[in-house]
Amino acid sequence: MKIRWREHEAVLVGIIAAVLIGKYLYDMFLMSGLTFKELAGISMPQIGTVVLLWFVYFWINRIIIPMIVRQKTSLVRITWAVFQLLLVAYLIGPVINFASFYLSAAHQSQTNDFLFTFGQHPQPFLNTFGGLGVAFIWLSIYLSYAAIRESTIWNLQQSSKSNALTVVVLNETTLFFVRLFSLPIFAGVFNLVPNPLYYNIYYACLLPTQGVFLTNKFFLFPLKGDRSFYDWQVAGPVLFSSFLYTLLFSVTLGQYWSIVNVCLIWILQIAFVIPITWLDYKQEKDKILNLRGIQKALTRTNADLQLLRMQINPHFLFNVLNTIYGTALMEGAHRTAESTQKLGDMMRFMIHENTLDYISIDKELAYLRNYIDLQKLRIQASEDICIEDQIDCDNADLKIAPMLLIPFVENAFKHGIDLAEKSFINIKLGIANGILHYEVRNSIHKLKSEDYEKDNSGIGLNSVEQRLQMFYPGGHEIFYAAEGNTYISKLTIDLKLTMKKETCYEQ
Repeated sequence: MKIRWREHEAVLVGIIAAVLIGKYLYDMFLMSGLTFKELAGISMPQIGTVVLLWFVYFWINRIIIPMIVRQKTSLVRITWAVFQLLLVAYLIGPVINFASFYLSAAHQSQTNDFLFTFGQHPQPFLNTFGGLGVAFIWLSIYLSYAAIRESTIWNLQQSSKSNALTVVVLNETTLFFVRLFSLPIFAGVFNLVPNPLYYNIYYACLLPTQGVFLTNKFFLFPLKGDRSFYDWQVAGPVLFSSFLYTLLFSVTLGQYWSIVNVCLIWILQIAFVIPITWLDYKQEKDKILNLRGIQKALTRTNADLQLLRMQINPHFLFNVLNTIYGTALMEGAHRTAESTQKLGDMMRFMIHENTLDYISIDKELAYLRNYIDLQKLRIQASEDICIEDQIDCDNADLKIAPMLLIPFVENAFKHGIDLAEKSFINIKLGIANGILHYEVRNSIHKLKSEDYEKDNSGIGLNSVEQRLQMFYPGGHEIFYAAEGNTYISKLTIDLKLTMKKETCYEQ
């Protein structure tokens, strides 16, 4: 997630500049009876000063600061950056004083009120470095702030995955300050609200509002769970945090501070801010759940497509059909019919059962047994190949996500069987207390150069892990590794989670 602190700050600076320029142009419009030269003498120095400061801001943030914080810095680059900072200090000190000197004689009495005059001198050309010291002070203050900003952004970017929530809160906060300051700046520049009491109330109400909003939305409400708001463990932290923020920012009331005003603002937080925050949280939560559902559907679709493409691959079908043909020639129609039926059951499973989220464990195991039986037909003539399977299951009421078991066996037959060498496959599957225990062991052989499938990893256990994470998050364990000349795959699934999820769906 992108950190937008700099963008929000640039927007706020742009708003301030636009409001000031608009104010100077508005003052010119209100003045009548003055020549254009006189009007230009009133507004141009002020507008020029605002534009200059705006330019300096972007110069510092787009050129100087990136030059300093760049990972690979050199003495030449740092020296060049320092020289530019000295030039910037001269622009916002003496040069602005020079601009104030050109203010129209009609406003000479208001020269001391020139908005951005740093160290104003009545005859600045006799003191060409006047205001430079004050400019350094202001520049040092801003650079200190920029250092905090850049270090914060850098730290978050270094560990963006673990600080995603922090980035969201930071972006919400910086955007809030843009909104917070825009209205009073506009009202203050145009003198729309002369009474300072309104500004005190404005900040005393909105600052704690943002604190309550962020704390509730990102920290307290997610911990609520199914508990009621009347539960003290829920209401207590919400009320306490809102009072704490109200009391903390009540200092902005200044001379209008009183316990009555603090309590009134706190009541405002309880009556309006907390309910609105809860509605916003629920709406955002629904959006997130909807996006997760879409992501889950896409993940499942991709996994299903991969299964359909690679599970019954052409190589396997070719071998099975040849086996059925050979069986028909040697033994007649009974085994041919049996083999054909097994293959038909597998194809029927792929077309119908594989489209469901969960199926009966019996159907999944029937598919697994059919696959093993057909593979045994293909290799039955070899005495150097040992295939052992022990599949025990009497839990017909249990369900499982389809196509989770077959990839282990498919990979075992694909990589563990060599018709020219001794090979073995051991398959064990059992269910106890709703926990499925599955283990597949197979021999390891070097891939032959003529094996056209050596670069094709079949379904692959990565797809299995995606489906397990999708259907059994936190309720499965998977292990696969080579130990000597044996490849071992183990899988444990808590099938009781399937029953709980289906119950939730029905409700």
